[in-house]
Amino acid sequence: MLSSRLFPFVCLLTVLSTTPIGAADNPPEIFRREWQGRRVTVQRMLLTLVYEERSRTGSTRVKRDGLNVVTPSKGSYFLFTGRQSVDDLVDTNADRLFEQIKVNYRKDRNLGEGFVQAVNPLHLVQHIGGLQLVVARVEIERSTVRVMLAKPESPEDMTASLTVQWPAPFSSNLEERAELERVIRQFVLPAPAAQP
Repeated sequence: MLSSRLFPFVCLLTVLSTTPIGAADNPPEIFRREWQGRRVTVQRMLLTLVYEERSRTGSTRVKRDGLNVVTPSKGSYFLFTGRQSVDDLVDTNADRLFEQIKVNYRKDRNLGEGFVQAVNPLHLVQHIGGLQLVVARVEIERSTVRVMLAKPESPEDMTASLTVQWPAPFSSNLEERAELERVIRQFVLPAPAAQP
């Protein structure tokens, strides 16, 4: 028989250790699990921006961001997600977007003359049709899916990404899956899933 002191503790452990039936098998989680780790072949060019980002303390780091965004009805465009109090930058032309980033992230120095480049775009990397990549991670949010891609030999290092922007929030059971996959396959074609 449990003492009165241990009973609440045992009840808490029981509640924490039980997972609701089917929680791990909800449709968005199944979608994520079935895509992550799959090899894909690039069908349409994907662009990645390589840039230096200066922190508020002055240190810089080289980073990479995939720029491709596709919608089911309005086509595709390039997006650099805003940071450091700058709004998202969008264009259908990657070279113009590159220039927008230069202009919008040029900040006046607090002390002294001149300016500092908070985000300094270095170059664009093109991932052309036929290139073999692997899906390193899939992020599903309210109305977006982001497919993070990497080289098969270094799956931990993001090489490119594709963001699908849906016109409305996804349904809880991801009824949009067939159309979502059709949109993704315009850019990357997955290898057949391995059979168990």
